Amino acid sequence: MPEWQGGSLDRSDFGLVDVGGIPFAVADPQRTVGWIVDRALSRRGGMNVRFANAWNVALASEDPAYKRLLVQPGCLNFPDGTPVVWFMRATQGAARRVRGPSVFREVLRDSSREPLRHFLLGGSPRMLEALQHRMAVEYPAARVSGVFSPPFAPLDEAYIKTCIEEVGRVESDIIWVGLGTPKQDFVGTEIAKFVSVPVLNVGAAFDFVAQTIPEAPRFVQNSGFEWLYRLLSEPRRLGRRYLYGNIRFLIVSTKHLLLRPLRSKGE
Repeated sequence: MPEWQGGSLDRSDFGLVDVGGIPFAVADPQRTVGWIVDRALSRRGGMNVRFANAWNVALASEDPAYKRLLVQPGCLNFPDGTPVVWFMRATQGAARRVRGPSVFREVLRDSSREPLRHFLLGGSPRMLEALQHRMAVEYPAARVSGVFSPPFAPLDEAYIKTCIEEVGRVESDIIWVGLGTPKQDFVGTEIAKFVSVPVLNVGAAFDFVAQTIPEAPRFVQNSGFEWLYRLLSEPRRLGRRYLYGNIRFLIVSTKHLLLRPLRSKGE
């Protein structure tokens, strides 16, 4: 297994707002892209970056181990989901959505100015092949340092060790993880302990860029109803996530917001 790299693991570059017990960074897409590129070039230390949404908050409310993962030092959660942004604004007044797939595209585009090497972890071999093809067409300056399609298997110590070893075989400036929630959060957190570059969990971004799954039009992305577009596109796979998950998120986050004054008095 690779040697622990250490490095700067604080979240002081951004203000944080609590939504449903999970800290989210106050940022905007442009600043986020610049921060990622700067961190990749400066090698300030591994950090797991998540583009989290209502489903992450809902899962964390039911799984203490997963919640500990999202709140621990060495990670940063950007708000990828309009409901999360709404609750952030209710708390502190200013917040913007930072959409993972859009950040993925913009960082790839930024490779035309900075010679970044990208490692792609997740998805099937066929999807990764399609992704590399689309990257070569749309972002020819983005260099792929390596790819790895993990076997379809339960998440355990051996699975994580294999992912860490594959990433460690090559030099990369950014590691992208597209394994889906919550698997990618556990894997990304462990990888970040052994590298000196950012590890970014981007969910369906690989499929969107590879064009293996339809991506919502820009006006739908900006409307707050991208979740509905995805639900209608993949109802069987995403039904529980968006129907049960959104209800659970609203209950947990509303309760947390209403109890906030009481917690403040007790501190």
